[in-house]
Amino acid sequence: MTDTSRLSWQLLMVGPGIDRITPDIQDKLAALLDLLPATATINVQTNAGYVTVSRDWPSHRMETVDSLVDEITAAPGITQISVP
Repeated sequence: MTDTSRLSWQLLMVGPGIDRITPDIQDKLAALLDLLPATATINVQTNAGYVTVSRDWPSHRMETVDSLVDEITAAPGITQISVP
């Protein structure tokens, strides 16, 4: 299983069925997101409603991403960069 203490992000869960997501299921969802880096969200349907699960990145990490994008687009010959 994934050691969630080594992840650079936290699990973010939103939705009315959130109380159905046990710590064990949270660990499994984190492992899925770790194994599938291109997956942005996982949608879980429970008997209490949906839960949308995603990664929650620290704000400093996103600031670094923005800075890198700015540096790339400022380079000669680069006119655009698209980051999903």
